[in-house]
Amino acid sequence: MAKPGYSTTSNADKVIENLKNWTPIAQQEGISMVNDSLGKIFELIVPMTPIDSGDLRRGYRIMKARKLSSGRIVGALINNEKYFKYVNDGHRTKNGGFVKGKFMLQKSEKLTNMQYIPRRFKQMAIVIAKKG
Repeated sequence: MAKPGYSTTSNADKVIENLKNWTPIAQQEGISMVNDSLGKIFELIVPMTPIDSGDLRRGYRIMKARKLSSGRIVGALINNEKYFKYVNDGHRTKNGGFVKGKFMLQKSEKLTNMQYIPRRFKQMAIVIAKKG
């Protein structure tokens, strides 16, 4: 039994409709969620990055989220250091050996997808349900 003053109906239909119609509130919250998620990945990846000269750690940049003409919201975390992919993915050596990768990007993305994004999506849905 529901307590007096509490509703047992779900706001999921209202949130889904706002997301489908791409209302201004949904757009704003979507862009904010992508930016927050990129920031969280940035917070996780920097400590995972090995330090030799420090250039690799300082090379990370976040490109803020924006809405494309196709309706998708995109943002990016980039590292302009030329050797980033060799440290992240691993590489061969001249003597025929192989240096294993650190997989910093994959680890931080996986942690963010498992822990942060579900909570942030729930917050976004609540805001859209209240305002929309």
